[in-house]
Amino acid sequence: MTSAAFPWKNGRPPHLPCGPGDIAENVLTPGDPDRVRLLADMLDDVTDFGRKREFAVITGRYEGQRLTICSTGIGGPSTEIALVELAMLGAKRVVRIGGMSSLVAQYATGSFVAVDRAIGDTGTARTYRAASGEAKASPRIVAGLVDAASQLGLTCRPGMVASTDSYYFGQDRRYRPVDDGTASSGNFIEGFQAEGAIGVEMESEITMTVGGAIGLETGCLLGVHGNRATDDWLDDYEATQRNLLRIAGRAFSSTEWEHRR
Repeated sequence: MTSAAFPWKNGRPPHLPCGPGDIAENVLTPGDPDRVRLLADMLDDVTDFGRKREFAVITGRYEGQRLTICSTGIGGPSTEIALVELAMLGAKRVVRIGGMSSLVAQYATGSFVAVDRAIGDTGTARTYRAASGEAKASPRIVAGLVDAASQLGLTCRPGMVASTDSYYFGQDRRYRPVDDGTASSGNFIEGFQAEGAIGVEMESEITMTVGGAIGLETGCLLGVHGNRATDDWLDDYEATQRNLLRIAGRAFSSTEWEHRR
């Protein structure tokens, strides 16, 4: 029966717009629900389950393999909701696909990073560390993403990123219309760089920590949308977003996938 402790009804979760049998074992999780629609035409046999709040969900086939794409919204709380409900609906492996800002000049906009681990102290990840979650990716997924990118002629390197709950102050961006010196008052980026992070974003620590605690095999494939070292910004990132699906979809469908245990 539905209860406050388990508010599901007829096998359907309270947030994701789908139910039993709708979710593939392999799932990609962009943040923006509009990116689910953007990527839908790259799949075959697509079923669109619609959208509730920030959660849009489709399932189809990519290179013959069943694949779900589910948006998470921005940041930790909504990402946790998506991951838990996806796992309870049958997901086994989840790869976050999204954007990041590079903290080093050599990671140019339009290139890709297969996250192997994340640092940060986001509230949701902190909660799940108490349940033995760690912000480490599945080595099998990291290797699969790097190999798939190479097959497609794309640049993708493994690396560690920093995750933060804050887009503005926590990433040393200006948070007032006039540049009055507030852009760098936090000095967070210098701290991330000192710890070895090559990029900053908002969901990788959560994806891997929550996923690890609840039994999902996880990874994060990020396109470089901005470079804080060079101040370069990618205005049109549609091609980058489509390549995220090409890389992750190829990794899951590769004949080498099952050998990477």
